[in-house]
Amino acid sequence: MIIWTDPAVQAAAIQTIGTIFATVVAAVFAAMIGKKISDRDKLQEKLDAAIGDIGFLLLVEKHHCEIHEATKNRSCKLTVRQSVTDQGAVWSGRFTPGRAKAMSQKD
Repeated sequence: MIIWTDPAVQAAAIQTIGTIFATVVAAVFAAMIGKKISDRDKLQEKLDAAIGDIGFLLLVEKHHCEIHEATKNRSCKLTVRQSVTDQGAVWSGRFTPGRAKAMSQKD
């Protein structure tokens, strides 16, 4: 039978509870940090895919302009961009073909 009034038993019980609490706290924080890292990795993958898509679409635009240049002697790139801007779309200009290529090659 355990005598709970014995100071040695009380000290052992407190130490055991403290160890269990410390282990639970460490596990919870490890899980939280792991989730943050996992979420960041997923977000980075989505960003990389978006930058690749922007690069692809800029190449499509370039090819389309080359076709117009060959058939109409002008690319119509600025005309099309202005039309899209007039419809309310905004392009930051931060992802030019060179910047998109450089960003996709960082890794």
